[in-house]
Amino acid sequence: MITPLVILFWLSAAFVFYSYAGYPALLRLFAALFGRPVRCDGGHAPSVAVVIPVYNEEKVIAKKIENVLALDYPPQLLTVWVGSDASTDRTHEIVRGFSDPRIRLWIAPRRGGKTEILNNVVPQTGSDIVFFTDANTMHRADSLKKMVACYADPAVGAVAGHIDHLTGGAGEEEEEVFYRSFESRQKELESRLHSAIAAFGGFYTIRRSLFSPIPFNAYSNDDVMIPMNVIRRKCRVIFCRQAVSYEDTSQSTAVEFRRRIRIGAGNFQAFFWLADFLNPLQGWPWFCYVSHKVTRWFSPFFLLLAVVSACGLAAARPLSVYALAAWCGAGAVAAGLSSRFLPFKSTRHLFYFILMNAALIAGFFRYCRGIRSAAWDRTQRSQG
Repeated sequence: MITPLVILFWLSAAFVFYSYAGYPALLRLFAALFGRPVRCDGGHAPSVAVVIPVYNEEKVIAKKIENVLALDYPPQLLTVWVGSDASTDRTHEIVRGFSDPRIRLWIAPRRGGKTEILNNVVPQTGSDIVFFTDANTMHRADSLKKMVACYADPAVGAVAGHIDHLTGGAGEEEEEVFYRSFESRQKELESRLHSAIAAFGGFYTIRRSLFSPIPFNAYSNDDVMIPMNVIRRKCRVIFCRQAVSYEDTSQSTAVEFRRRIRIGAGNFQAFFWLADFLNPLQGWPWFCYVSHKVTRWFSPFFLLLAVVSACGLAAARPLSVYALAAWCGAGAVAAGLSSRFLPFKSTRHLFYFILMNAALIAGFFRYCRGIRSAAWDRTQRSQG
């Protein structure tokens, strides 16, 4: 007998399955059938402004600037803008210690977060291309040249690169690497089809003429909002897998969980700002945005609905598929939570999956309480 609880279970299970398995399979098929190449030119060399938002980054800012200045790119075409969110440590002193005239320092009059830095600094750069990067992201020497080559195609409005995570071999670090690889593959296929829906926040570029100011309280979602604004301007966002940077990871589960909550809150904030992409008339960007982002953001709620409805159905049908689903769900949660005592790869993957989804739910309630400022505290990471 088909009851509302049965319908709820199968709809919820289908939603989660599509988000993590159905969409990647469809994306691979559609990219093969309808993918469009990008005309790249390795000799293309527009002017580039590297924008580095910082808050109390005295430990890494000197190494970061040295890394940017060492990029294999014509030095006369490169400027470096360090935007400080009213840092209180030695960050300003260290930046001013560089004598290179290409390095500029902009200091916010008050704490306003990454949003205020980007909205104020980007219009001042005067460059053709803006390169957004984080203080703890280090770039391979050829990474900028590989991204910029894609701008030889006039249809391209933004180019994102891949970030490899440096790890010390700890559990959650390895799971973050696995997740990043999964995301990179989807971004690559999406950009082949039309556009990558988001970038990795520490490593992407756009045409300065396509930059639109983002809302003052945009909370950890510039790497979604800025690329989607480029798509709104009818340009493509390309993911360049050959452009590689490196980033260290947090070795603390608590720190990573708080970071994920912040990202989750920003995701739900972006969902309402990007409501126009829920319209199927947007074409491939609609398909990729809804399938990749929207289903992923809401999948924790559908996971809970699937488990609760399975438990309700199992009570009346103890020898049914619903009972099996309920026991499998309970077993997966127990295995994930036991990863500290049973540190197998499977249990670590389950724990990371639980961590990400729990943080998304917490992020939703953080968003519901209201986000009035985009100011952030730097994430403590291993110095890889």
